[in-house]
Amino acid sequence: MNLSDIHVDLLKETFNVGVGQAATALSEIAGGEEIVLSVPQIHLLTISELSEQVRTVSGEKLCSVVEEFQGPFQGRAMMLYSERESLELVKLMLGETFPVEQMSEMEGEALCEVGNIVLNACLSAMADMLGFEIATEIPSLMIGHPNEVLMGDEGEAMKDKRVLYLKMDFSMQRFQLQGHIGFFLDFESITQLVACLDEYLNSMLEM
Repeated sequence: MNLSDIHVDLLKETFNVGVGQAATALSEIAGGEEIVLSVPQIHLLTISELSEQVRTVSGEKLCSVVEEFQGPFQGRAMMLYSERESLELVKLMLGETFPVEQMSEMEGEALCEVGNIVLNACLSAMADMLGFEIATEIPSLMIGHPNEVLMGDEGEAMKDKRVLYLKMDFSMQRFQLQGHIGFFLDFESITQLVACLDEYLNSMLEM
């Protein structure tokens, strides 16, 4: 199952609204500093392909905020930061700097809060546009190599699973960060997502 150009354009439009809302919320956390999030780039990849792309851009160690969601389709939303970006975000929010291995519960919660804001903004924008509800679970933090973080406990069995992958940049006055967002959907969920997009497009044509 592949997304057509019109599906991708519709998702870009939707997530652009979501990341705009996230940028406003993150700016408030950052003490009013302007945060500009770029228009998301959207790709449908296998986890092994995503792992290689993320490793090339963000290095060998990632911090990831993971959030399960359910609705007309279900899956897992994941916000990925490189080790450097994770430390910059925590420093921005808490004014602290330390090795990522020594991340305390408080620092982990700060990263989860950033990921939660961005992921929920994207999911809410999609739900609002398509007219359905999405329920999310409490986010959790994972740290490790891209393969470990993306494939989780299921390991190699996950490598061919498809991922709706968003890539965007965080531009701030003091530094620039690149965030990775993955929506992990199985074949059935991707099919249901496409059906929801088609239903929305048909409703627009009937207006």
